[in-house]
Amino acid sequence: MKKLFLLTFAFTLFACSGGDDNYSTTSSEFQGEWSGTFSGDDNGTWTASINSNGDVSGTSYSTNFDDNYSLEGSVSSSGHFQATIGTTSGGAVFTGQLNGNSGSGMWVNTGAMMSGSWSGSKD
Repeated sequence: MKKLFLLTFAFTLFACSGGDDNYSTTSSEFQGEWSGTFSGDDNGTWTASINSNGDVSGTSYSTNFDDNYSLEGSVSSSGHFQATIGTTSGGAVFTGQLNGNSGSGMWVNTGAMMSGSWSGSKD
């Protein structure tokens, strides 16, 4: 009898703990189109799209170098933003915080010994 009870309990435990097979993603509150500016040792503009997973992709334009660069990164569910503009070896790293529909932070390009700040908002 004791073995039957334990077997039934174990079966019920495993049957109920299987989880949900519906693998839906959690939508990021920051999902959407964003744009802004950066300033400091270089100046320019940036635009980015944030998807439901918090992946960031877009472009930036540098007035100092008169050129466009790709922007790739991520934003956490708490709004921590990090993106690389250009390449990891020759580009700038933008870090900061998104809050609601706006964000700001700092950027640094160690290879070019340049840095500054950035800000933006959700379009």
